[in-house]
Amino acid sequence: MWPRVNRAAEEFYCRLLQEFDEEKKGIHNDPFIYEADVQVQLISKGQPNPLKNILDENDVVFIVEKLPLEKEETSHVEEPQCEETAISDLSTGENVGPLALPVGRASLLLLLLNLFTHTVGLPACSNYILITYWCTHLRLHNVPFYFFTGQLIGLYTMAHNPNMTHLKIHHPVTALPPLWVRCDSSDPEGTCWLGAELVTTNSIAGIVLYTVSCKADKTYSVNLEDLKSSHKKRHHLSIVTTRGFAQYELFKSTALDDTLAASQTTITLDISWSPVDEILQSPPLSSTATLNLKVESGEPRGPLNHLQRELKFLLIVKHDSAAVDRSIECLFTVRGDLDFAEQLWFKMSGSVVSYQDLVKCFTLIIQSLQRGDIQPWLHSGSNSLLSKLIHQSYHGTMDTVTLSGTIPVKMLLEIGLDKLKKDFISFFIGQELASLNHLEYFITPSVDIQEQVYRVQKLHHILEILVSCMLFIKPQHELLFALTQSCIKYYRQNPLDEQHVFQLPVRPAAVKNLYQSEKPQKWKVEISGGQKKVKTVWQLSDSAPVDHLSFHKPGKDDVSELTLNGSLEERIFFTNLVTCSQVHFK
Repeated sequence: MWPRVNRAAEEFYCRLLQEFDEEKKGIHNDPFIYEADVQVQLISKGQPNPLKNILDENDVVFIVEKLPLEKEETSHVEEPQCEETAISDLSTGENVGPLALPVGRASLLLLLLNLFTHTVGLPACSNYILITYWCTHLRLHNVPFYFFTGQLIGLYTMAHNPNMTHLKIHHPVTALPPLWVRCDSSDPEGTCWLGAELVTTNSIAGIVLYTVSCKADKTYSVNLEDLKSSHKKRHHLSIVTTRGFAQYELFKSTALDDTLAASQTTITLDISWSPVDEILQSPPLSSTATLNLKVESGEPRGPLNHLQRELKFLLIVKHDSAAVDRSIECLFTVRGDLDFAEQLWFKMSGSVVSYQDLVKCFTLIIQSLQRGDIQPWLHSGSNSLLSKLIHQSYHGTMDTVTLSGTIPVKMLLEIGLDKLKKDFISFFIGQELASLNHLEYFITPSVDIQEQVYRVQKLHHILEILVSCMLFIKPQHELLFALTQSCIKYYRQNPLDEQHVFQLPVRPAAVKNLYQSEKPQKWKVEISGGQKKVKTVWQLSDSAPVDHLSFHKPGKDDVSELTLNGSLEERIFFTNLVTCSQVHFK
């Protein structure tokens, strides 16, 4: 058995290293299968991270979880499982999300574990920490890891331990990203994650082992002094520091009815401070605060729906007339100083219902210009084909234009694009949020028309962000100006991304009316001391921070609460406790 354990550590490390090397080259692979019923996935920096709701983890990390049932059925490796070793999916026969592994698989070794705890004088802790302690500190690598959920953490630790020179791994060992295992919370502590993170200086010096528990209930009971005392005892410290964090949901879009889906617009306020005086302490005005805005265009409660509809129309540059027929909508404007081309855009948008109508309208206009029946006025700065023809008509000569193919659509696209640019300029300059120099990148006609449309899309998204902020936050002009400049800078350098979260530092005193009388969506305290990575975290939230567990829902007789939108919802709290132990390699 012992050679098999060594071989498993070697193979597991090499497989992880392969994934890590490919990720550094920009190659993103699907999760790989390990031991028939387990899959391992490398989460790259910036990708959605399942640990973010607990540890604010947003770096490269390995996630270990149960293989989805459909993949498990097609796996080439089939091993019989007894009832004790079967992996629970916490479901009712449906694979509705990530699946967890059982916290422990071997009650047969509990006696040995308890004996070991008393023999070496370690504090009582979870099984996988003891097992890892054996293989790291005492070099007892002959433990049957295959009986534990923490087996992979044990193999991960063995491979990184510089004392394990008998392993067939190239030394010095390359330090891998942290490894986290989803757990099914079936133990009394409600363990939902086990994790391991290396301690590195010039070389690998040790490892930090994490345990994360999660429980759901209508009530919670915790004392800050008890948490601090527990941390001091666990890590043999005399002094600890505390840091608080609170997140307030200032706005979240909801569906107005069953037929209209909600947009993904959210505005939250993150506040942090130190020290923490008590559990659920309200953040002091000396805190550090950040406003987070993620805005999806087309918020149904916003005033920009008309511009959104016009922008959607601009995104059609098709060659077939049927696509034009399907895309022409009734559009309208709110700006009053419309020139001839802009009024034409408005009229044609409301009356043209087919490609042939489009051709007839432009034919009539061009004929009227040629005869001199009309001499319309235009705003300066227009570069559209229609504007060129109008200016030529002032001098009695006009180019010949064949209204076929995509030319009529392009002509309509150009005048609509000019109109939207002027709308945006009117807003940003009128609100004293940006100058023409600031907007030059978004409104320049020096790029091709598709790129112009794309840049106008970016500008429209900035406008959506600002208007959402003005409607639901009502900030001071100083904050709006800073937000505008931040968005402009971002979109000069990055592609359009409506899922991007724009962050803006703010003074708590400037937004205190938004949070001081509200309950936080999330509140947590972090206790630390000594080594930076050694910490205890307690968190309370109103939504489940773990996506692979199903939690008990209160019954109809349980406490309910009337929410701000008037709906009667069950009030349930989710608590998380993160503890860790650090092991030094010797």
